[in-house]
Amino acid sequence: MRNIIWYKTALIVLVTTGLMVQFASAQQKNNLSLTGTASASSSQNLSSPDATIDGDSNTFWSSNSEDRNAWLTVRLPGATELTRVSIHFGPERKPNSKIHIQYLLNGEWRNVETIENNSNKILDIPLKKELLTDRIRVSAADQQPMQVVDFGLFGQVYVDTVDLAAKAILVNQSGYNLNRPKRFSAPEIADHTPFVITEKDSHEVLYRGTILGGKGDFSDFNPTSAYEYEVKAGTEKSFPFRIGPYWLERVSYRSMLDFMIGARHYVGNVADIRPISFEWRDGDFFNWSMQSLVAMYLSNPEAYERMDVTTSYVSNASFPENYRGFWGKLEPYASETPDVVQLIHWDADVKVSKKLDHEMQKAELAHFLYAWPYLKKWLPRQNFDAVYAYATSVWSKADVSPHSLSQYDLSPEHNLLALKTQLGSTKGEMPPGFSVIPNLMMFEVARREQAPDANKYFEAAFKQMEWMIKNLDWEDPMTTKGQRMSEHVTMRAFAYFYTQFPDRAPAGLEEKVVEWAKIALSRANNYWDFRKYDEEEWTPPGWNETGNILGFPASVFAAMTIVKDPALNTQLEILAWSHFENAFGRNPTGRQFSYKGPEEVEGVDLGWYSRHKGGIGLLDELPFVFDGSPKSFHYPNHPEAGNLGWTEGWVQFNTAYNTSMAYMANYYSDISLQRTDGNQLLIQLKAPLNFHQEKIDTVAVQLCHENGKCIPIQLVESDLYSEYLSARIAFSGDELRYDGKKIQIRQGDTLSVSYGYGFFMKEAELEWGW
Repeated sequence: MRNIIWYKTALIVLVTTGLMVQFASAQQKNNLSLTGTASASSSQNLSSPDATIDGDSNTFWSSNSEDRNAWLTVRLPGATELTRVSIHFGPERKPNSKIHIQYLLNGEWRNVETIENNSNKILDIPLKKELLTDRIRVSAADQQPMQVVDFGLFGQVYVDTVDLAAKAILVNQSGYNLNRPKRFSAPEIADHTPFVITEKDSHEVLYRGTILGGKGDFSDFNPTSAYEYEVKAGTEKSFPFRIGPYWLERVSYRSMLDFMIGARHYVGNVADIRPISFEWRDGDFFNWSMQSLVAMYLSNPEAYERMDVTTSYVSNASFPENYRGFWGKLEPYASETPDVVQLIHWDADVKVSKKLDHEMQKAELAHFLYAWPYLKKWLPRQNFDAVYAYATSVWSKADVSPHSLSQYDLSPEHNLLALKTQLGSTKGEMPPGFSVIPNLMMFEVARREQAPDANKYFEAAFKQMEWMIKNLDWEDPMTTKGQRMSEHVTMRAFAYFYTQFPDRAPAGLEEKVVEWAKIALSRANNYWDFRKYDEEEWTPPGWNETGNILGFPASVFAAMTIVKDPALNTQLEILAWSHFENAFGRNPTGRQFSYKGPEEVEGVDLGWYSRHKGGIGLLDELPFVFDGSPKSFHYPNHPEAGNLGWTEGWVQFNTAYNTSMAYMANYYSDISLQRTDGNQLLIQLKAPLNFHQEKIDTVAVQLCHENGKCIPIQLVESDLYSEYLSARIAFSGDELRYDGKKIQIRQGDTLSVSYGYGFFMKEAELEWGW
């Protein structure tokens, strides 16, 4: 505890036990709390916390007399540098003998000062150092109710002194996808101001539009060129950007994998044994890595299989003795195994080797088992047997081993067949419905393995979804954005049940998702098309919420597979893309979320202000780290708040982005099979494969007869800027011929072709007729 100054009258000075106690008037000048709003733990009778910030010494607030954890919070209009606080306790109660002065950081109230053995009515408390925040509170620590006349805050409104070369027109700095929503924000430019798009450093107008509501839309501008473009309005212009068939995938896919390769615990770019880390450094038990990696692979297998293999199996035999047993229960794979499959193997291997039995750790194994039909060409059969034996042995185990826990565990018990009604905090450690997809996947795996008790998994998933439909209140942000980077888990559960078991889904599922969509859209009518936390807060209070923004498109694309209203889906599509745009610079700071963005991400001009060096994860030297994002005090448009609030990358942020990229790939992918006017069969595939316009891409798909015979068909891009790949197969009489191979076909036979795997498979069928 440090020295404080206590005020009681204007003229008396007293020094005791090394503490200077000065008595002075309670009237303070430049009290910033007068500009804020107040809230409290409770209020007695007609008293209001607003009385503590009204400048009137005749009014006061009282907590309820039975309130043993009383607190009073003041929220300021924006980021503020606080140097001291003052508290004038009320006339009808004794002043609290012990209090904490606290500020909100990463969702937790943290102590700035603690005052003990207090008996004075008026306190003036200098802070150790300038405190940058937009909210502060006084909390009683003596188990007594509280009464306050005035809660004074002193300092100055924070303004970043760094020249950001800020832009009045804010865009996705890297680029936009062809034929997708494309928007920018210009909150300081007047409505009805015209804007134009030109090539960089050119005056030739290629597109015209009008700014409305502080934003502009150029979704129908779809040039087929490699030029950089700029949005201009009057004398203002944006950073340059490009537009390509699958631009976001182009600048993300390889980096997504490179981050995960480096973030592996023990064998990544850091060999240290780290706390709160299992498969991934600082990953804890709720990192969702396995399901994100599986989703990536199933959604777009060719994109990941054609990538260069950059990593390989690492045996722990070469590590010190204290590393033994951390991995190695799963047999290794061949050297040519794709990186994404190697990462899936790594995650499963650590879980099984370390016998991790926290409910969220073991639930992840269902994704490995479900994907086995598509992984088995790369991995030994022993891998499936070991994972299946372990998962089924602990699936309904209610207790958890101490080594699987961390301080963030909220699980009442760990039986995955039990109904889950506990809601997590804004840490993101327990999203509603996290057990639904794993149980539905285990149902399918158990049926595949002819297990007699397979139905128990479906029944558990059904009961859980039924509970969610009945009990989740979407108006409460703790069921949505309050789950931070884990929010996507909930809506994906709805989508999986609806798409994979449409005839067996609980009643009301579709209506529940439509309700979610409408509430999300109602909170996004702003300069940024940004879904707010609630009507008051823009982001979860006190958090670096980066992962929520990155994972939110996965929620939206999942919902869009259920919503049938075209107009609603059009709005949702804009909402999904606005959050990708937010991450790449269309936000109040004008910055992309990665500190090293300008050197790592093609086209990015301005990265995040800083990065967190060290930390539990030691992630700062990895590529594609999402370091930070705007906080509530940056919104609706306060770039002057600058580099304020917590900044630190996290595996959970990257897995949220990876999941969004997988769900986006699935949403836009499609495949068709049809006869043409001539003696030909036309196959067309739409999938995120055309990343580079300097070459024509190809992909092989299997054309299959209902009797099981298949022949590989090579699809080729229609042109350098096409989203489609296609092939024509000649037929004559009762025979299809392609590249020396043939299929016999008769009237009424069925042909099929597909792309993607499992729940992300897109399939087309054609019944043959003459």
